[in-house]
Amino acid sequence: MSAAPRGQGNTLGIAIVISVILVGLVVLVATRVRLPKSPDMKSPPPNTSSVAIARADPQGGSAALLAQVEIYDQKPLFLPTLINNSDPALPASLRREPSNAFKTISPQLTFAEYEMSIVLPEPITVPKTVIEALHTGETANPFFTFGRINYPYTPLPKRLAYIEVVQAKTGRVVLAAPVSAGTNESLPPVDWQPLELVVAIENSGMVGMPTVTSDSGFAEVNDYFRAFIAKQFRLGARLPPGFYMLRIGQ
Repeated sequence: MSAAPRGQGNTLGIAIVISVILVGLVVLVATRVRLPKSPDMKSPPPNTSSVAIARADPQGGSAALLAQVEIYDQKPLFLPTLINNSDPALPASLRREPSNAFKTISPQLTFAEYEMSIVLPEPITVPKTVIEALHTGETANPFFTFGRINYPYTPLPKRLAYIEVVQAKTGRVVLAAPVSAGTNESLPPVDWQPLELVVAIENSGMVGMPTVTSDSGFAEVNDYFRAFIAKQFRLGARLPPGFYMLRIGQ
């Protein structure tokens, strides 16, 4: 029990001795070692603001001040200044005095009313006839004469009718031909309607007379084309056997 307190006392004594030695070293270093003195830091002088009056005219002022005044001027930009305008002033020798612009024209100070013969045209052209008055305001057609040259055309031959033959089985047009006015012109001169006929053709030719399925409005016209198809047009000799529908118009 007595050995533990003795060991603790030795340790404490050693610690105190070491602390004293360290403090002595610090004091010795602080007294012996001297740091270099820092140079004297002079504080800058205080800013003194002052307002001075300067002339901005070109004769007595500085050029820099004059340019600054011109640039920061509040005038509108379209007004002429020394910066945006380079037109120099005309010299006195080139300036015209009042009433000197028309020296080359001799003055005429007196005149009579009957000598003034100024004729002004009418604002509009007054039409002379009633037809011209009706056409007032109309614009003439500049292309009126285009395509109006009389070329020597050959007139088409006069025809009585136009025939189309349609195959009943296929609905295809197998024959189309005009009927010209020949020696036999017995077609009645009436305004007839288009008509349709049906024919049957065998190897020996057309069977009977054509049958009218759509009337032309005149019996004479129907009889004329039935006889024409059977006797003059000779449809049975032109087509193979089968049934055909004929459409005849003007």
